[in-house]
Amino acid sequence: MAKVTVLIADDLKFFLELEKSFLVRGGFDVLTAGSGTEAIAVARDKHPSLVLLDLEMPGVDGAAACVEMRKDATLAGTPIIIMSARGDQKTRDRCLKAGCTEFVIKPEKPDELLGIVARILAVRKRGSARLTVVFSVIGEAGGHQLIGQAHDLSSGGLLLETKTSLAAGDTVDVEFFLPESKVQIKTKAEVVRVTQAGGGAWQVGVRFIDLDPGDQEAIQDFVSS
Repeated sequence: MAKVTVLIADDLKFFLELEKSFLVRGGFDVLTAGSGTEAIAVARDKHPSLVLLDLEMPGVDGAAACVEMRKDATLAGTPIIIMSARGDQKTRDRCLKAGCTEFVIKPEKPDELLGIVARILAVRKRGSARLTVVFSVIGEAGGHQLIGQAHDLSSGGLLLETKTSLAAGDTVDVEFFLPESKVQIKTKAEVVRVTQAGGGAWQVGVRFIDLDPGDQEAIQDFVSS
């Protein structure tokens, strides 16, 4: 599975560890920073796939850190999300002016970060669609949201790459955004095959079983484009 590294910067250690635990459980490699200054240094050194910055950090806050990161040519195209407990227009405008990819209200529940990350990482790269899929197993084995990378998308299903082993016959709730769009797909799917891919990863073929006709059409339009 392609390595996806997320950098989280938050001066509140409790929230930092909480956010980290949800993303690690979701299958990401997570880097952390306790200040804006540290976040800039880590981003320049490690070049993460995505940066999550808390706005309300003392000294160099999230917006100021974003400005500095954008000055680095290697980080100019990196997705950067600035999160804040405040959602007023002035705050939003300042963060967007700083160069962030998106400004979001800080989620009340850390597991909501999975959906935000999935949407931001839903981009088309090198001519092929690589999806970030949020999923959870339905039934007694379920409970937690997880994240995997996926490809081979069709209106019938997709191939999911995850660090979590599933079993043929499992039913899962899946959620993802079509790359380069705001179209969100939510549906149930059945696991039809599972193979070990090495390095602790699994390839899981799933078949959509409750796909909305409108979503099916959106997928067909995307695949054929």
